Amino acid sequence: MSASIIPAMQRLIAILEAENSALEEARIPDALALLPDKQNAARTLEQEVTVANDRKKELCLCRPDDEDSEEQLESSALPYRDLLEQMTELGRRNGELLQRAITAQKRVIELLTSAPATTLPQNYGNQGTYSPISEKQAFFTSRA
Repeated sequence: MSASIIPAMQRLIAILEAENSALEEARIPDALALLPDKQNAARTLEQEVTVANDRKKELCLCRPDDEDSEEQLESSALPYRDLLEQMTELGRRNGELLQRAITAQKRVIELLTSAPATTLPQNYGNQGTYSPISEKQAFFTSRA
């Protein structure tokens, strides 16, 4: 693995922490502003991992069977384990928060675009206050 992977992971972790904080506080515009940075950081991390894997293949003169041994994989991932766990947890939480924000935004849109419920007619009494609504109210009364 490459030493440049660690700064790339730390940058992505910092962006995920900032985005999660913004989403937890319902600061959607702030979270959206971090999206390009998050995409760039993820792309950079992906490139660094690819470069490191290519370099490992070039430098390793091992037999193919040895290359995938669990001990070797464990030892090469050891320095990155804490960062990987932190990044995985932040990514999981980020997904939950994004889903919650999407659900909330959908609900707001539904409320804004739904037809208003039909309202009951206003019934004012002779004192200028609301009167109880009865089943049928006479508009005129006949004394004939």
